[in-house]
Amino acid sequence: MTQILNYEFKIILPKKAVSFFENALEETASAVLTVMIEHGLNKGKWELQAIFEGKPDESYLDSVLKEAALKAGIEKPDISVVPMPNKNWLKECYQSFKPLTIGRYYIYGSHLTDPLPVDKITLKIDAATAFGTGEHQTTKGCLMALDELTISPLRVLDVGCGSGILSMACAKGSGRKVDSVDIDPESVRVSIQNARENGLSDLLNVFQSNGYESVVGRYDLILCNILARPLIEMAGDLANHLNKGGIAILSGFLTRQERFVLKAHEEVGLQFLKKYRIDGWSTLVMKKED
Repeated sequence: MTQILNYEFKIILPKKAVSFFENALEETASAVLTVMIEHGLNKGKWELQAIFEGKPDESYLDSVLKEAALKAGIEKPDISVVPMPNKNWLKECYQSFKPLTIGRYYIYGSHLTDPLPVDKITLKIDAATAFGTGEHQTTKGCLMALDELTISPLRVLDVGCGSGILSMACAKGSGRKVDSVDIDPESVRVSIQNARENGLSDLLNVFQSNGYESVVGRYDLILCNILARPLIEMAGDLANHLNKGGIAILSGFLTRQERFVLKAHEEVGLQFLKKYRIDGWSTLVMKKED
């Protein structure tokens, strides 16, 4: 008999509600996967799948979903939490994803058999236990910001590197070294593995750090795709590690949280340059005053 370890539920949501439910489930679920429905009665709506390691506390889950529905202005959807077979669901889900083209970046999985485009910066990212395959709106926003970056940074730092996707995009695009840090040892392991898979081991210096705790020196570019609260709390640390005239690309927060993140960084001497908003999520580009 197959041992059951994981549980899931699926719900159908209008587009306006997706970001509220993703944010609400971020700390409760092991993974949240969303896909737009292209056919049938629910065409144009979104299916959200939440996956849990072990059976979740359904009363707590109900309260989380009620709050998300209230914020989204919809009725709370009914859910049925059901067991999943013990299998590598991350890999199976990833293999259903199509390659992504974001600006000059082309992101694909190792299951792809088609020829790679010669006019793009190609990044191979397979399913893993670290955030960052290019699917999420915040990763897309950061890659769009990198694609339009007008400076050529000598020193780059990626805080909360996850899968290492942003570090690799920067390193492969510039040929320069990138320091990549994450508080999660699993993310450090995955980033090192992905750097090896992309032939970038010599350009990525990956190590574990609680925010900027183990970071030494100043940088011309700092990438930070995490969450609103730690971004706000670490704004001073970011400013201390950013050279004058340096650029910060900040993401991982909802558009309604944007003004708080912006204010925290303006208060430590950064000025706003540009924003990217994708489906309720924001990315900010800021510059340290000269």
